[in-house]
Amino acid sequence: MPPELNGWDVGTMTEAVEGVRQQPEAGKLTWRSRVIWDGGFGLDVRTREIEQLGQVIDRRFTLRGDHPPELLGHNTGPTAVETLLAALGSCMAGTFAAQATARGVRLDALEVDVEGTIDLNGFFGLKPIRPGLSDVRLSYRVKSDAEQQTLQEILDAAKSLSPVFDSVTKPVAVEATVRKA
Repeated sequence: MPPELNGWDVGTMTEAVEGVRQQPEAGKLTWRSRVIWDGGFGLDVRTREIEQLGQVIDRRFTLRGDHPPELLGHNTGPTAVETLLAALGSCMAGTFAAQATARGVRLDALEVDVEGTIDLNGFFGLKPIRPGLSDVRLSYRVKSDAEQQTLQEILDAAKSLSPVFDSVTKPVAVEATVRKA
């Protein structure tokens, strides 16, 4: 395998995998963000940190969220649904690329289209239907010398190993609390 493949240093990737294999608790990460609402659907998500083995990796990014005026917003950023679909698509693309790299498969190009449907009747409480996404679809376009069967195996691995795919396709315990500021 070449020293670099698909934008990764293969040796560093191998060391990371071995590090977690040798010390499984190193694989447990805690991600922290804060959402600050500023009216309507407008908000800023501020990433804060990732913690691993008591060590903090500082993260300082702001993601703006809002809705278009047609959906009661001011169009200052993507909707939470667009952000969720973007997170799913980016995690699945990254996991696909990582799995291709682990198998020694070179990718010349990779694009993933993501779409899903929401029925506002559920969000507005007008009908007893689910307010969340349904019919989510990911469509991959891959430029590679690999055979179709190999690309399918990589996709199957990505579906079973992507943290975001797992989080949106299986129940996740979520606790929500409220207190006066």
